[in-house]
Amino acid sequence: MVPHTDPTRAAPVSGPAATDRELVAEAVAGDRAAFAVLVERHQGRIISLLERFTGCREQALDLAQETFVSAYRKLSSFEHRSEFSTWLHRIACNHAAAFLRKRRRPATIDAAPHGAAASGVPEPEAAGTSVSARLEHAELSARLTAALGRLDDRYREVVVLADMHEASYEEIAATLDIPLGTVRSRLHRGRLELRRLLADWIAREEQDERRD
Repeated sequence: MVPHTDPTRAAPVSGPAATDRELVAEAVAGDRAAFAVLVERHQGRIISLLERFTGCREQALDLAQETFVSAYRKLSSFEHRSEFSTWLHRIACNHAAAFLRKRRRPATIDAAPHGAAASGVPEPEAAGTSVSARLEHAELSARLTAALGRLDDRYREVVVLADMHEASYEEIAATLDIPLGTVRSRLHRGRLELRRLLADWIAREEQDERRD
């Protein structure tokens, strides 16, 4: 139940220029508008992250809603030991992990070509250059999606955050509540496993390049 706002309090600072810290304080005090600003500010990246985990836009939207509901309920316990966005990403990752454990749905990397390169997978040509280029891009996306879905959850979440969500090692460590060394080792092993799963496709592409 949302607490009532104290009429003796100073005017809220729940406008778009307010910091996350200010908005959190107002939301904890009962200002629903402040939390709405937080949702609007962060929902795009949360939905994008969850879509890459689940491979499904509709499921990502459902999990994003669950994420923000959980965040609202836990807001009073947020101690600002990390950025609000980091704390929110941790909640989203927990919801995604729970979903994947139950469904084992593959993640998608369609919107993250730089992630493919970081994993040692050739980047496709820009879409629109030709029908064959678009088909090659679609094939690469499908193969990467399937391979990513076969990764161990521990490796998938680090690969998604690092290579597809552009998070730093420090951000990943804070989001997943694991040491920096663990982030590096899981990312290394995840990329190696992803490359192993795509070995046949990579070999074929390299052979085609030599022919050209």
